[in-house]
Amino acid sequence: MYLLLPLIAALAFALGSIVFKRAYQEGAGVVHAVVVNNVVLGIAFLPLLAIDQKSVPWDLWYLPVLTSLTFVTGHLLNVLSLRVGDVSVATPLLGAKVTFVALLAWAVFGTRLDAIQWIAAGLTTLGVLVMGRTDLKRGRRMGITTILALGCALAFAFTDVMIQSWAARFGVWNFLSLVFAALAVLSLAMLPVFGRESLRAPRNAWFWIFAAAGLSGMQAILITGTIGIWKDAAGVNVVYATRGILSIVLVWFLGARLKNTERQSAGPAAMAWRFAGATLILAAVALAVKGSRH
Repeated sequence: MYLLLPLIAALAFALGSIVFKRAYQEGAGVVHAVVVNNVVLGIAFLPLLAIDQKSVPWDLWYLPVLTSLTFVTGHLLNVLSLRVGDVSVATPLLGAKVTFVALLAWAVFGTRLDAIQWIAAGLTTLGVLVMGRTDLKRGRRMGITTILALGCALAFAFTDVMIQSWAARFGVWNFLSLVFAALAVLSLAMLPVFGRESLRAPRNAWFWIFAAAGLSGMQAILITGTIGIWKDAAGVNVVYATRGILSIVLVWFLGARLKNTERQSAGPAAMAWRFAGATLILAAVALAVKGSRH
């Protein structure tokens, strides 16, 4: 029953992506999706420091900071992919993260991959090509969405590897609290680059900005909390990868109500190809997790 929690998180992530898209239409910018969202995450995770009974090794402070750097990179690339492209392309491609984790473990740490994991890598590649087919077909600029989304998946894969390698030294809750606190600080440090005036947005946009940030915080707490309590990162990742398919379903049935025009602009054929690509990536995630368990 606990796997219902990552399913809710997947739904929150998919819905949050559409809400971010609506915020852009109302006049929000990248700075709102990065700075405001990450400060909300930092505040939401800070109380977890009081939960963990393990003492914090402050001499290793740089480990959560490095992890937050890869996280903020992944989040920024995700925000940019949603800014320039379609939710129904960008979100399903994030499922490639699980396969990237396996490949990173093989390339960087020398972990041996079995046949199942190599098949998963092949399925991921095929799914990416299918998703990218509809992305490239709509123009040169739209092809950037695929590149940004895959870069996001790779950055989050590095984040997962770092959490897996370093969290035990701090205690899971301590480590996550420090990672997201550092994330908030790093995001605020980016504000001078954007300029304070970039925080200005039309009044109508602020509802969608905070709604998206709230959904982002909700899904982050659900995912990390489920993994921390039930210790089933593999199963959680499989269920969480359904956000790709859920994003397409939400765009199809709910998009018009949120002024999302992807269904109309892409057409039924392209949406069907995207659903097929998302299904291939989800199948690859399930295989990659099965291989890692073996």
